[in-house]
Amino acid sequence: MTRRHLFSMLFSDHAERQTVLSQEEYYPSAEQKALATDEVLPSELSFAPDKERATLQSGLEPYTQTLDRRRALHLVRRLSFAPSYALVSQLVGKTALEALNIVLGATATVNQPASLPGTWTNDITENPDRADNDTRNKIQGTWGGQFGTLQAWWANVMLTEGFPAREKLVLFWSGHFTSEFYFDDVYNPPQLLFRQNQTLRKDCLGDFRQLAEDITLDGAMLNYLGGTLNSKGAPNENFARELMELFTLGLGQYTEGDVKEAARALTGWRASRFNDEPRPNGNFNTYFLPSAHDTGAKQFLGVTIPARDTDSNTEFLVRTGEVRRLINIIFEQRGDAAARFISTKLYRFFVYSNPSRTDTNVIQQMADVFKRSNYQILPLLQALFTSAHFYDEANVGVQIKTPAEFVLGLARQLGVSAGNAVSTMNSLEQVLIDPPNVAGWDGYRTWLSTKTYPLRVQYAQNLIRGISNDALATWARQFPQSENVQMLVSGIVEFLFPKPLTSSRLQNYVTALLAGAPDYEWASILRDSNAAGTRLKALLTMMTKAPDMHLC
Repeated sequence: MTRRHLFSMLFSDHAERQTVLSQEEYYPSAEQKALATDEVLPSELSFAPDKERATLQSGLEPYTQTLDRRRALHLVRRLSFAPSYALVSQLVGKTALEALNIVLGATATVNQPASLPGTWTNDITENPDRADNDTRNKIQGTWGGQFGTLQAWWANVMLTEGFPAREKLVLFWSGHFTSEFYFDDVYNPPQLLFRQNQTLRKDCLGDFRQLAEDITLDGAMLNYLGGTLNSKGAPNENFARELMELFTLGLGQYTEGDVKEAARALTGWRASRFNDEPRPNGNFNTYFLPSAHDTGAKQFLGVTIPARDTDSNTEFLVRTGEVRRLINIIFEQRGDAAARFISTKLYRFFVYSNPSRTDTNVIQQMADVFKRSNYQILPLLQALFTSAHFYDEANVGVQIKTPAEFVLGLARQLGVSAGNAVSTMNSLEQVLIDPPNVAGWDGYRTWLSTKTYPLRVQYAQNLIRGISNDALATWARQFPQSENVQMLVSGIVEFLFPKPLTSSRLQNYVTALLAGAPDYEWASILRDSNAAGTRLKALLTMMTKAPDMHLC
């Protein structure tokens, strides 16, 4: 069955009651069929992935109202991996800028996580391609274990970060400046990928040109896109092409001649990967090999990069005079295109992912801000996340959650460990630090399929099943007026669902929580953690079957 058929089954507009993925051939197992059964009337869904977002009139003009809880939740859902109740409460009553400064921070300085994945991040081995079979297999097996540790470490950083929250941005840049762990029968050592992750975090809010320069000379990127093979007389054009096509400009903004000249300008850079290879700048640090650099003049985007003699063919001078100059030329000669390209990528990730319904007027306004700020990332994000457009009701609850948002977000909202988060995200087709190709993840509707939707529900139900009754009762008591069953369910719904539900759906959830008891008995039930926890598990399990739980 196609993905469109799936969405039709999930979110059809007719009013007849139906189940999610109800046809037998959609299910790998009877268990997954049972997990996917849903009780929601499709006509009761206010938005669904097969519907189009409403037409908007709003732009980047400031949002002038203070944030109520729904708008505060919207901000944190989009800019982090879902909120805890305590975190989002800090934002209620704040202006959009005050709230953003709490969530994202007011400066571009970003600290690295206090904990590291392990001491192995500094372990260096011999080149396995030059080793015997047993040694090669051992090294690659060790890398596999270290890579899994790296993924788990980053997932935990996402799960546990408070405010300011920057890991969603790191994930965005990881899907933009991509590097794979295993590609074309080649491994990217996890030590290099860890350092790239740190670079993306360090630069995630700063000067985009600096980020582009740092990634251009990043060891994992050099290893991934052929930079370590790029030499005078035999240029490797892979990175030069992707630098323009996927990382800065998009198609149609450069020629094949520009690709060739850019590749020449980038010759001679190497990654220190192994202990039996040169490491003049230390383990895992990039270095420059003058004999491999093409010192001739280059013509790039109509601008001349002058030739250099032997005395000026040094690491510092080539980095500043050719690598940095190359990137600056992109923004000097194609600044409008670059600003629109990056603004579009950010818009689709943080606002609305449908590529056919991107708001071109708002994109242009974002591009104008980006250019005026001299390509600083933070001012662009400040303009977007304090705008009337971002807070427009038509933009609330219209994004399909990525696997990371769904897996880590639900755990954050419930205040529990995400358990097998990495393996779950892998099964949901988002492998952290190992995107499917250089273009990154397709996103949007590809996140939901006949395979992944039941697995999402299964993960959510297993997560809820593992929470103790006492912990669930304590979690419920944090909501205002939690002893009033109607107010509690309304609070939980507002917290877990991005858009308001119909009164009939709310009442169905109240009925499920009461499990046959009258409303007035709920206060006494809540005081009994075992009784309340059992009912809360049933309620939350019922909620996991709702299609709009997969929206943010």
